[in-house]
Amino acid sequence: MTDPILKLLNVESAYGPIKAIRGVSLQVEPGRIATVLGSNGAGKSTILKTISGIIDPRKGTVEFKGRDITARDPAFIVQQGLSHVPEGREVFPLLSVRDNLLMGAYTRADRDGVARDMEQVFGYFPILRERAAQDAGLLSGGQQQMLAISRALMAKPDL
Repeated sequence: MTDPILKLLNVESAYGPIKAIRGVSLQVEPGRIATVLGSNGAGKSTILKTISGIIDPRKGTVEFKGRDITARDPAFIVQQGLSHVPEGREVFPLLSVRDNLLMGAYTRADRDGVARDMEQVFGYFPILRERAAQDAGLLSGGQQQMLAISRALMAKPDL
């Protein structure tokens, strides 16, 4: 059996005094697809925010590639190879599409690899190549979501 790439053990997170998730344990094996299902307010987004360091858990542990990342800074977690695309598009509206993509690669030093990966995301979403010099805030909502996903891919994540 392969070691999990992601593991949560008895995680509890809250917004102020309100517990959003409690007792969450899960693991994701490398190369597998995992889903978190639930109704509105069930804690799906809170689980993802806890994994990516946006919310610190009150209890439990989060491990990524065998390393404890519980309550670590989101930038550190991205450097370890984990990217998260939060809902709401969250682009830098006054930066160009190209500069938004480069922001996603800020942890990388391999300029040639960054250029190759930018070409790859332009292949996924050709409209972004057409709009590369345009301010991201002028994109449609769907195009902004494409950009947010592409920016996360520019970090070259493992998950």
